[in-house]
Amino acid sequence: MTDRSGLFVDASVPARYDRLLAPYIFTPWARDLVARAELRTGSAVLDVACGPGTVAVVAAATVGPTGRVVGCDFSATMLAQAASRSRPSGSASIEYRECAAGELDAGDREFDAVLCQQGLQFFPDRAAAAAEMRRVLRDGGVVLLSTWASERELGLFGAISEAARDGGLPEPFPGAFDPTGFTVTAGAAADVLEAAGFRDVSVELAELECVWESPEAVAQTITGTPYGPLFAAADEATRRRVSELILERVGAPASGEVRIATASNIARGVR
Repeated sequence: MTDRSGLFVDASVPARYDRLLAPYIFTPWARDLVARAELRTGSAVLDVACGPGTVAVVAAATVGPTGRVVGCDFSATMLAQAASRSRPSGSASIEYRECAAGELDAGDREFDAVLCQQGLQFFPDRAAAAAEMRRVLRDGGVVLLSTWASERELGLFGAISEAARDGGLPEPFPGAFDPTGFTVTAGAAADVLEAAGFRDVSVELAELECVWESPEAVAQTITGTPYGPLFAAADEATRRRVSELILERVGAPASGEVRIATASNIARGVR
């Protein structure tokens, strides 16, 4: 996989990701992922590739003040955005650590659950990441990984990638215009966990309809992705064309709510 460690140096991208993408797509999926983990009050949870802390915040509210949540990511700017987030009253404290998924900054058998939302497909070494997740889990602990499902259309991120390509933006990283790089098959997700030694491995294809209040809100989402700086640097005609193509690809109406179907493979394993 391609090293994407330099993509989030521009601090505007994590902030826009958190504001324009997280509430509409990543937070609803985070609630689903946390619910599947069946966390208990007081549980210790690790959120791998936490980004701006979307899953970590939901998990912290679930495990309560006696629980513990750690979020890790390779991006210092994403972690800074995560640290700026407020937590609901009664939530666990959240500690953020800068590290790669293949070299987790955590002790052996430190957590009851490891969660990873939309990270596996981008890891340069999936096997190493899965092995590390197993290492930090206590016996009987659960891992849950979500990835966009290869078995379904990519949805918003496919539309953004196609619009950027056809609208004349350069690739922010090699392979950015290849939609298969954003997805994982159910079989591949299961293989990663089984090869790492997890037991009771299962994968479920889950679907969720995400809702934006307007076409304008959907068009702005590109600024919260790695395409954001390239989009901002483009001339006005290019920006307008890319925005139009995004809305065309997702089938947005002329006004009002925009509903976009999304589908994830949710892989689960037990240590």
